[in-house]
Amino acid sequence: MPDATTTLDYAAPRRGSKSAMVAARIAVALIGIALPYLARIPGMVSRGPDWLTSYFGSGLGAFVFFGAFNAINWGAIVLASLAFRSIPAVVVAAAVGFALPIYAHATLDLASDAQAAIGLIFIPIFSLPLVGLGWLLGLGVDWAWRRRSGRAV
Repeated sequence: MPDATTTLDYAAPRRGSKSAMVAARIAVALIGIALPYLARIPGMVSRGPDWLTSYFGSGLGAFVFFGAFNAINWGAIVLASLAFRSIPAVVVAAAVGFALPIYAHATLDLASDAQAAIGLIFIPIFSLPLVGLGWLLGLGVDWAWRRRSGRAV
């Protein structure tokens, strides 16, 4: 039977390694890039496939357009995550920061009005206060996670 010094405590949280934190930030960026399209998938059930394809526009130009403006949102989340040392803090910040864009992309009807597409520009801008709230909540989660694991600073 192993003694207490050689057993591993699997219940204790582990601090995120640098490579795990980089992977979490890359995952936030990839989710942020795909978010407008993923948010529209549930609406296809009631509104048909045109609901999703309205975001594809004219090929690569539409993808670059969405990517450029959504970089405001997911880039701010990645930037905020630089203050964290644990992956759960990144998850909390991303969940809060992506809440408004998910809702807005899922409900924005581009066919409703000629000016509806302007909303695509403002969605990531209006989500910045939630990114700030996610950053604050992430700091709290990070602090609690490190304190629980005995690595509080």
